[in-house]
Parts: sequence; structure tokens; C-alpha cells
Amino acid sequence: MYAWQIDRAASELRELRHEEVLDAALAGLTFGLAITASELARSFAVPLLVGALTSIFLAGRAFWRHWDLLDRLLLERDAYRINEVRRRAERSARMTNRQLLAASITRLLAHPYCACSARVLAEAEELEALSRELDDPELILDPICAVACERLLREGPSPLFDEALPAGDTGVRIRQIRAGFERRHAE
Repeated sequence: MYAWQIDRAASELRELRHEEVLDAALAGLTFGLAITASELARSFAVPLLVGALTSIFLAGRAFWRHWDLLDRLLLERDAYRINEVRRRAERSARMTNRQLLAASITRLLAHPYCACSARVLAEAEELEALSRELDDPELILDPICAVACERLLREGPSPLFDEALPAGDTGVRIRQIRAGFERRHAE
């Protein structure tokens, strides 16, 4: 990513977060006014309720757009200069999340029929090794690799779950994730 793209993405994230908060506050205010109007001036209650529902919709749309942009930026290493993106990726690399990912791999290996079983079975050794590394507190996982691991293990555009993607991508992605581990330095 170019610097101007990062600046634009950071600005858009801030604007969308601001839009979420304002729309949610407006929805709360108009909903409160609609309730009050239902007791004091019934003719205003319905328009205020429509306004509250519209504000809720707009807040939801802003939330969705914010989440989508953040989700797309998580796989752009240059975007980690944006605090919100970096914090989200670092959360993915925390030990608690890594343990959840390792447990997910264990369940997947125990019940491979939930995914593309041939792909899971073909990469069973690599997946077992990844699971052990995720559980190892002596290893640090690069945040972008932690995000890639989350993407690999969730349904959607993942070669573990989507037969439309090339089967060879599974092993390649697992090896890329495993390459993101390094030994914790003694402090």
C-alpha cells in the first residue's frame, strides 16, 4: 500500500467510527422522544419512531462498512501503521486466541467431514504441527500470520472449506502461517 492509501484508510476508519457513534446516539435520542411523544403528543410518535429506525439502520450500515474495511486491511502489512488495524491484528496473535485456533484445528482433525475432508486429511501432519505451535507459549506469532490462520480456519474463502479454491493452497497457507512463528527472547 502507498502512504496516501494508508492515510485514506485511516481517515475512513475514523469517519465510519464517528458515523456509527453519531447515528447510534441519534437513534437513542429519537427513540426516547418517540416514547415520550406517545404519551404527550401522539401525532409525533410515529414519525419519531421512523426516524429512530432509520438512524439504527444507518448506524448498522456504518458499523458494517467499518468492520469490512478493517477486515480487508488486516492482511495488508503496511496498514499496520494504523493503530486500530495493528491492535486488532495483535489481538489475533494473543495466546488466548491462539489456543482457540489450536482447539479449532484439533476439532477439525477429529471430524474432518465438516470441511473438505480430503484436503484436511492431506494436510493433517501440517495442521497438527500448526496446532502444537499455536499452543506453545514459547513461540511468538506474527500478527499478520495469526490473521491468516483465522481466515484459514473460518468458513468462506478458505481452501479448507471452499472446493472452488485450488487444493494446493491449503498446504501453502499453512506453511506461510508456520513461518510466522519465532522463539520468545529471554528477558
